[in-house]
Amino acid sequence: MRKFLILGLIFLLTPLYALQIDNPQYEPLKIHPGDDVNLWFKITNNKGEGVNDIVVEITPHYPFELRQVNPTIGKATISHLNEGESDTVYFKLHVDENAPSRDYKIDVKVSYNIADEERSYEFTKVYYLPVYGIARFQVEVDNNSISPSESKAIKIKLKNCGTGNAKYLSVNFLGNDKINILGSGSYYIGFLKAKYEKTIPLTIYAVPEIDNGIYSIYANVIWVGEDGNFYNFSTPINIKVVKRIYENQPFVYLDSVEYKDNYEVTIGIANRGSSKIRHCVLTLNVNGKNHTKYIGDLDEDDYDTSIFELDNVNGTVPLNVSVNYFDDYHNEYKFSKTFVVNFVEHRESKQNNYWIIGILGVFVVLLLIYWRKRKREIESFE
Repeated sequence: MRKFLILGLIFLLTPLYALQIDNPQYEPLKIHPGDDVNLWFKITNNKGEGVNDIVVEITPHYPFELRQVNPTIGKATISHLNEGESDTVYFKLHVDENAPSRDYKIDVKVSYNIADEERSYEFTKVYYLPVYGIARFQVEVDNNSISPSESKAIKIKLKNCGTGNAKYLSVNFLGNDKINILGSGSYYIGFLKAKYEKTIPLTIYAVPEIDNGIYSIYANVIWVGEDGNFYNFSTPINIKVVKRIYENQPFVYLDSVEYKDNYEVTIGIANRGSSKIRHCVLTLNVNGKNHTKYIGDLDEDDYDTSIFELDNVNGTVPLNVSVNYFDDYHNEYKFSKTFVVNFVEHRESKQNNYWIIGILGVFVVLLLIYWRKRKREIESFE
């Protein structure tokens, strides 16, 4: 008996409104961040007499923002509804692009007048609209350089930068004819929340004949969104190929030591690697004096030589050769090598020179004596 009394009291205290507002209808049916949402409500007169001056006002909360579709933004009017008659009011909302997944509140206030009464009525209803965030992925690679004929383990970071969670998430990596994926390139991650990331190990291999440059492998990402839809995303991952210059790649050697009027020392340099040597310079230091020669560029398996002319060297002398060169990325390299050479002083050539000078001197003296003798003979004859 008490139960029925309580129910009757609640019924008496609950206001009976003439108008009924149905649950909101909206398009699109699955709302995402950044969408413009068309929203409408059906208003029905359930009272036994006419209802006038009906005003429906909507107050959205984050992430919704009103758009203009009625003369007054956020307000729609119906002039009159007879008993049992219905009409529909329309609104438009914009969803913030950064809204995470959840149900969001809107307040709808309805006010009206009853034709035979001199008072106004109003009531407010609260509704919740679901917003489905969308996962958006960003792929980053750590230490993306590799050299020809090298296999390398790299780390791929898959970041969910979007507003929605990703379910049944999988990633498939695809190489090319220059950069290969070693082992399985497919990874199943499962679930990745918005603003979280996952690190994926990946091993790649660069073929021997690859040139310097940027080569792209691809990551294909597949997942199911919170709205139940399937999504996919493909992005290139740039791999930088650098033909490495190794420490023993340039080879410097003493080609020859010859004596003409002075000593000529020939120094050679060979490129024994698979990458070019750029702007190569040889500097020969002998007894504290530098002799510099510009070689230029050396291709793979190429070599060049330079001749250095040395004066006033004798005995055992160290020849210190310094080499400066660059790679394709303007990185500078330096190394040095010392050769010890025994220079022999050539005195015979000096003595021969003295003999020649002496003979020429005697010849000149004899020529002068002969010329004077002939001059006297000519004078005596006259």
